[in-house]
Amino acid sequence: MELKHLKHFVAVADDGGISVAARRLRLSQPALSRQIKALEEDLGVTLLDRGARSFTLTPAAEALVADARKLLEYCDGMTQRVRAAASGLPLRIGYSPSLAADFLPLAIESFNQLHPGARISLHEVSTLEMQRSLLIGKLDLIVTVPCSSGDAIHWTTLKACGWRLAVSPRHRLATAPTITPADLDNEKLLLYDHEQYPDYWAQVTRYFKEHKIQAKVAGEFDGIESLTAAVEANLGCAIIAETSRVVRDEDKRVMSRPMTPELQPITISAGVIARYAPPPHVLAFIEEMKLQGQNAVF
Repeated sequence: MELKHLKHFVAVADDGGISVAARRLRLSQPALSRQIKALEEDLGVTLLDRGARSFTLTPAAEALVADARKLLEYCDGMTQRVRAAASGLPLRIGYSPSLAADFLPLAIESFNQLHPGARISLHEVSTLEMQRSLLIGKLDLIVTVPCSSGDAIHWTTLKACGWRLAVSPRHRLATAPTITPADLDNEKLLLYDHEQYPDYWAQVTRYFKEHKIQAKVAGEFDGIESLTAAVEANLGCAIIAETSRVVRDEDKRVMSRPMTPELQPITISAGVIARYAPPPHVLAFIEEMKLQGQNAVF
């Protein structure tokens, strides 16, 4: 059974027709049909119930499509890892700048002194995209809040951090010493996108529900930069991690205030694929992040 045949079979299943798939793959229709037939012969099953002008997938084909997708994704990731290893010691890190900005640069600086041959690349993406990219081999390591992934990702705790309320200097709460649930009642709330940051969304909305806070979601954002811009424009207030540069650097465009009672602290963790042991340099970098995370002071 050839991977090429599997890839072309998945294309036929996705496009719903051999002729459509053949055009996309830049093959002749008879050539693609022969490949599907060869795959059927290799497996000893019928994959397509062929009609005069159309076909349907057999139960065997439905099972094959699901497994073939996983295999092809793994092979793509393997190819990327092998090519990266051939050109140096790769360390591709997905991270959330609102969570790792206080210790990640220090960890990289220290790690690079011990491993000068490492090629570090940083990828600022959402929690959901980080998880997807890790599982298909596009990232070696992710730094974020542990997300629902079953046993597919192994998590190592780096540090815990709390939350602050971010507001514009023109906001009515900008001068409040602390923020209480009563202060937030009927306020416009700015949040990270609920699809890309489901754990953040769940924690913030749980806090509002527990304290019976009535608030209006005034916007959802794909990252800390867009969220901060909306806060600066005084479109509403936002709950952000105390590790964010907005808090640490005391940006005058945005004010941050402590909240009482506090939200449950979040755990910042490093995630790697669980199905095989990480390379030694990845493990070494995780240990460096743990050290720098413990030393970081807000």
